[in-house]
This record gives sequence, C-alpha cells and structure tokens, in this order.
Amino acid sequence: MKRNLLYQEAADSIIERARKLQPGNKAGWGKMNVTEMLLHANLCNEEIFQPVASQRSTTLKQYLLRIIALYLAPYFKKGIRGDIQKETIGKIATSKFEEQKEKFIVLIKKFPEYKQPIRLSHIAFGNISTREWGIAAYKHMDHHLRQFGV
Repeated sequence: MKRNLLYQEAADSIIERARKLQPGNKAGWGKMNVTEMLLHANLCNEEIFQPVASQRSTTLKQYLLRIIALYLAPYFKKGIRGDIQKETIGKIATSKFEEQKEKFIVLIKKFPEYKQPIRLSHIAFGNISTREWGIAAYKHMDHHLRQFGV
C-alpha cells in the first residue's frame, strides 16, 4: 500500500483505524487528549485544502528535513513538538469527540477525490508538491493514530 492519502487504499486504512478511536483512548505520548488530537488533525487537514498559493521560499533546512521525514524515516518521531494551533486550544473544551471523529473521516475521504494542486507551504518542509502533501498528511495522521493506540 502506498502511504499517501491521495490514494484511496491509504485513505481507507486511516479511516478504518480512526473508527476504532474511543473517547477514553489514552495517549502513548504527548499532552493532547483524543478529542484535542482529532481537532488538531482536522484543522491541519482543512488548511491543506485552502486554495492559497505559497509566497515563501523553501530553506535548505526545510528541504533536508523534508527528504528525511517524507522519504527516509518510516514514521514521525514520537513526542515531536508541532504547531498545534494554540489559538484554537480554548475551543477544544467545547469540541465533542464524535463530531471531531466524523469530521476527521469526512476530511480524509476528501484526499483521494481532490484533483487540484495543493499549493500550501508546509511549516516544516517548505514548498512541497501535491504528492508530497499526500505523503506528509498520511504520516501525520498515522503518527497521531499510533499515539492513541490504533
């Protein structure tokens, strides 16, 4: 199976795992609870589908990190600190698990159906191709599903 959310098989495998999530799932690492993780993933995935072209150039550090993270490392490292949309943390208290889980599934289903180029600049990897966005999104979702034991 290709580990790229732009492929139906990969999206289906992530959805199947997400359906196993329960409100009581405990994180194997990190500080987010399962609802916060789903909200974080949903915010990241929504941003990917925004039709905004990047205005930034990619640094050498971003380029090297991209090669390592997307092509050499099998998984994202446990406990890695990322941008978890701090401005939305206050909204998490009112977010409901089932709503976030359903939204997560809807957004993952969107990947293989999405036919437009993804032009968003990745915060860590710089300007990446649509194909690389599929790989990064798969690895990101896999990382957080493993975090919660599914």
